[in-house]
Amino acid sequence: LFSSLADQVAVALENAFLYTQLRETFISTAEALAEAIEMRDPYTGGHIKRVQEYAVATARKMGIDGEELESLRLAAILHDVGKIGVDDNILKKEGPLTSNEAKMMRDHTIYGERILQHVKALRFALPGMKHHHERVDGKGYPSGLTGDTIPLHARIIAVADTFDAMTSDRPYRKGRSREVALDEIRRCSSTQFDPNVVAAFGNAIVDGNLPIESNRASSSHQETDNSL
Repeated sequence: LFSSLADQVAVALENAFLYTQLRETFISTAEALAEAIEMRDPYTGGHIKRVQEYAVATARKMGIDGEELESLRLAAILHDVGKIGVDDNILKKEGPLTSNEAKMMRDHTIYGERILQHVKALRFALPGMKHHHERVDGKGYPSGLTGDTIPLHARIIAVADTFDAMTSDRPYRKGRSREVALDEIRRCSSTQFDPNVVAAFGNAIVDGNLPIESNRASSSHQETDNSL
């Protein structure tokens, strides 16, 4: 009996090990894909990694863990994958976009969904990726969703993505300081961002759960960038 049980435990452990290896390979592949796209734009270096870390830290403050946390992590890693369909002349433009160029840039959320919907194992990450530019007041894109109709993962990524955009240097403006960016995020709570997500994000900053790397920006800056 003990020998039989030991054999079953051994098989279970081996399966768990193989599952862990497969999961790590899957995440590494997603990160490699995201980094390959990021390399097209030298001014956003490290953006995907930071957004992932901000989103995960915020989610943990909201009590999210386990498989749901891993789903959020993948959605954050892949949130800009649709930019592979955006022309380089737009993606690398050193200055504000025209209205037509902005429309084409906004379409990256649609492109991302089209690309990833064919990968069955990634379908759970699609809502967070596709809707991370929605606003709780309904003025976002691509679907104009409001409030809680916006997937929670998308609401979390929206805050993480915007914070990193504001604190990062761009060719046409210097990044804002962490403090100024957080004040702006809080000011837009209940209009652009989910108040609960904003509160959790603020707590993550206060508790030092966000990467120090984002503190690279200077403190005197121009207008806030609307993260695309």
